Amino acid sequence: MAQSQNEERKAAINAMRKFQWGIISGMENALIAKVIDYNKKDHTADILPLANSSDGETSAQYLDIPVTENCYMLDEMIERLKPEFKRIDSETGSHLVDKLPKKKLMRKGVPVVAVVLDRDNDNWEGGRAVNTYTPNSSRVHDANDAIIVGVLGGDAEDG
Repeated sequence: MAQSQNEERKAAINAMRKFQWGIISGMENALIAKVIDYNKKDHTADILPLANSSDGETSAQYLDIPVTENCYMLDEMIERLKPEFKRIDSETGSHLVDKLPKKKLMRKGVPVVAVVLDRDNDNWEGGRAVNTYTPNSSRVHDANDAIIVGVLGGDAEDG
């Protein structure tokens, strides 16, 4: 009888582990992805997660993902300063423009880190809005609520 109880206990533990794995594997938290398209006006991107599923299947694209300003702010500052640097270069013979990155940091083809928010963010106003909002659904840890928080692998010369 003791052996039977041990087997039942092991089966119950195994079932709980599988149940826990089922819940955890359904949650999305953070991912590395490739930018498929970037809308610099709206600061949104379409991305393709780089990690395949355990059976090798590629992920679906995530569309219109908001991009945090740290990913594009430097690009915008450089664009605004470039005419001034060109003027200084022509007046002084310096080569400031040559030292700027050749490519933008946030662009099509770069790897990024995206995080999935805990709750539905459809009703959030976006931008710098700090007003509270009521989620539009009971959705939690869903790809529809991802945001891009960082660009990976760039450097000061090539972006």
